[in-house]
Amino acid sequence: MTTRAIPPVIIIGMHRSGTSLLTRVLQQAGFFMGVGASRNEEAAFTNAINAWLFREASATWDRPESFDWLLEDETLRPWLLDYMEGVVRGPASLRFLGFRRGLRGGGMPGQIAPWGWKDPRNTYTLPLWLELFPQARVLHITRHGVDVAASLRARRRGVFDKRVHRYRSLRGWYCNHPGAPARRGFAPQVRCRTLEGGFSLWESYLQRAREHVRALGPNAMEIAYEDLLTDPARLLPQALEFCGCPPDAERVAAAAAAFRPDRAHAWQHDEELRTFAASVSDRLARLGYVPPAEYVSDRTG
Repeated sequence: MTTRAIPPVIIIGMHRSGTSLLTRVLQQAGFFMGVGASRNEEAAFTNAINAWLFREASATWDRPESFDWLLEDETLRPWLLDYMEGVVRGPASLRFLGFRRGLRGGGMPGQIAPWGWKDPRNTYTLPLWLELFPQARVLHITRHGVDVAASLRARRRGVFDKRVHRYRSLRGWYCNHPGAPARRGFAPQVRCRTLEGGFSLWESYLQRAREHVRALGPNAMEIAYEDLLTDPARLLPQALEFCGCPPDAERVAAAAAAFRPDRAHAWQHDEELRTFAASVSDRLARLGYVPPAEYVSDRTG
């Protein structure tokens, strides 16, 4: 007797949008997301494929625009797909599946239990993945753009401060090292240095993700991070069912109890972020985010 393979659930969404929060719950319910996952619940293998695709397009996660040129290159695209298919079916897929799952054969397409992977870059590479897995379902996590921009800025500041401190302590070693220049600089993602830079990047990802959601119809689901925090008892079972994992009431209740509703719309509690939200209220509204009336009135006088 043969067991029918199950298509993956591909998780998309902007960086710092709360995707890790949901994927931890999914994994606790038995949803397989690859071995050797990072602290962000991302599998190194699928991340490596997306990174390779981005390099082919001379793109980075914070400058994804050139990826469209790759998708439009009808000469290049078939070869990319041929290579991807060989990799996900071949021995390299053991890096995602692990030895025991890999023994079942068929590589990634041969999975017989709920599975998938998360990587914000899926938002751009999804058209290629869907050619390999045409029956795949897509789960999109959204979060308010001002909170995303603030989180990106804070993360970059943290990386910058840490690396500058290390450089000050070891400047002589860095400058006189025979292998200079170093592979890593003081801080990448200069676009995310400002709220506007991070916000514009959020706009790009959100618009692209919603294009996919509209095109896929019932094979796609969108969840707002804020709704997940404030109403997990309703949304968690929906997400679990969408991903093929039967909801367990006790597990859902335990997960919901650990959520922090106060993190929803955190920007409202910071004066700088409220001011920035008012300055981009028209752009937020175009994407379905209508700010509270008090901030609109403050802006219009």
